[in-house]
Amino acid sequence: MSAATEKVHQMEDYQTKEESTEQEFAAGIGDTAQKDMGKVAVIISFMAIVLLVVFFYGLNQNLSSLTTEVKDLQSVRGEVATLNTQMATVDTRIVELEKLPLKTRHIIMDGMIEEMTQKAGYISQQLTPEEQAKLAQVQELLKDVQGGLQK
Repeated sequence: MSAATEKVHQMEDYQTKEESTEQEFAAGIGDTAQKDMGKVAVIISFMAIVLLVVFFYGLNQNLSSLTTEVKDLQSVRGEVATLNTQMATVDTRIVELEKLPLKTRHIIMDGMIEEMTQKAGYISQQLTPEEQAKLAQVQELLKDVQGGLQK
């Protein structure tokens, strides 16, 4: 009888089948693993693109708001410079106003000294020559004081 009809199997048949099934199984696992890894790579790249778009949009918004703030800051700087010049003008006017009473006093004193000089001139016409010389010295002193007030 033959081995096929007797249901007798030889060991070699099983060994070759196991080797071939192991190789087929390993090849199948490798193919599915490669397909799965390809899917994972596609998903990761898609997520990376989505994240890049989100970051780009956020960065673009920040830069546009920063640009508007810089423009506003430049206009504020111009306004501050204008205010500084106006404040300098106001300060000089205040200094002039503070000096005004002193100037007024000098004008009044100048008028009084001029009046004294005229009176001394009138009096000197009625005095003796010695007294006229002394009065002339007084008039010179009055002119010196008047010159000092006008400075």
